Amino acid sequence: MKLPIVKGALCILLVAALGCGGPAEVEIRQGAVAPDFKLKSLDGTWVESSSFKGESVVLNFWATYCQPCLKEIPELKKLAAESKVQIVGIALDKNGLNAVRPFVERHGINYAVLLGDQETFQRFDGFGIPHTLVLDPAYKVFKVYRGAVTRELLEEDLQAIAQGA
Repeated sequence: MKLPIVKGALCILLVAALGCGGPAEVEIRQGAVAPDFKLKSLDGTWVESSSFKGESVVLNFWATYCQPCLKEIPELKKLAAESKVQIVGIALDKNGLNAVRPFVERHGINYAVLLGDQETFQRFDGFGIPHTLVLDPAYKVFKVYRGAVTRELLEEDLQAIAQGA
């Protein structure tokens, strides 16, 4: 009879122990402030998310081997060329700079590309790529796209932000 009580108590203690002391989680939902990050750019300089506050940002998690991501790149390039929005690609390739730099050069990517990691990706509630967040000038989440997104949808979001939505 005592065994089920002991097992139950151990389960409760285990759950409590695993849930404590981990990194603080940020809920990725509309209106929430996006998590901060500090990542390397392709030229080796560190870029902090705080440098994007004050302007709308399209934050796109991607990888060179991701087919849906490849379809988004021309859309993001057009948006970068035609608008004042800050577009930031966060590459999640395991080979980092060795894979990403030649890819960016070959595809003529005209927006900022940073070298990401799984920890940063998970802080943005990522579990599949592409994963895109539209952030307002206060660095709050306006919209989250899980999967490929079009330039038209992003333009609609940015227009809504500009109109104070």
